[in-house]
Amino acid sequence: MAKPKVKILGVSAAHRPNMNTAWLVMYALEAAKKIGRRLKDKVDFEAEFVEIADKEIKPCRNCEKFHITNQGYSYKGKPRPEQIGCPIQDDFMSQVLMPKMKEANGFIFGAPTYTISYTSKYRLFSERFSPLVWGGNLTNKPAAAVTVGEMPFGGQESCLLDMNKMIQAAEMIPCGWYMGAPGVSGPPYGPAPADPDYDTRIGVKNDKFGRWLALVAGRRVAEIACMFELAKVQLGPLYAQEYTQVHHPPRGDEPWGWTRLDKEDEDRLMSM
Repeated sequence: MAKPKVKILGVSAAHRPNMNTAWLVMYALEAAKKIGRRLKDKVDFEAEFVEIADKEIKPCRNCEKFHITNQGYSYKGKPRPEQIGCPIQDDFMSQVLMPKMKEANGFIFGAPTYTISYTSKYRLFSERFSPLVWGGNLTNKPAAAVTVGEMPFGGQESCLLDMNKMIQAAEMIPCGWYMGAPGVSGPPYGPAPADPDYDTRIGVKNDKFGRWLALVAGRRVAEIACMFELAKVQLGPLYAQEYTQVHHPPRGDEPWGWTRLDKEDEDRLMSM
């Protein structure tokens, strides 16, 4: 039996490339790769890092009807009608990131903390998830949030909370420990904005707690992704037949009516 392929994708949505957030995401990816090496007899493991600091990602146009199967109209029979998909086809998100996200089995998302939440770059990236969500391309995939703030208590918890809201809303599985990995790049670990090496020194390297939480985040993403892919192999056709492929309500003549209980259970509970 062929080994399942497991790929973890790390994405840094910082405005400055190759700095603190990118470094902490890559640190988490190394922890994921360590799990992959330990499970090499069971899975073919791969990890990839993508930096979007200098990449064009256009804002979502809220044209959701193109993302919904059959544009939301009822249909009969199988196979499931194809989605039209996102009409934006000329930016980095459509040409590079969306195909990578469809292929990946788990994610590590990174964004620095700006004004107690994530960057505008991360917002542009995450709001374009809609066609991936409606296509079932993110459902049940583990994802961890990583952020770096300039100071301790610099809003990292708020940023991670916002990132995890997006992860959960996009039907992914939030994982890690606590809310993810909060790092500190400035004092006492790194330079202050006025320091001459502010744009070159990666202070989060010295944040032992941030590194540890990034390690936990990367490890958990890899663990869950590997278990999920191995379970699919064991389940075989039952996975597609019985497991929820998307958690939003299906449109039209979808197989397996997961939105309702078996009739006897429904009747029993409604009569109580």
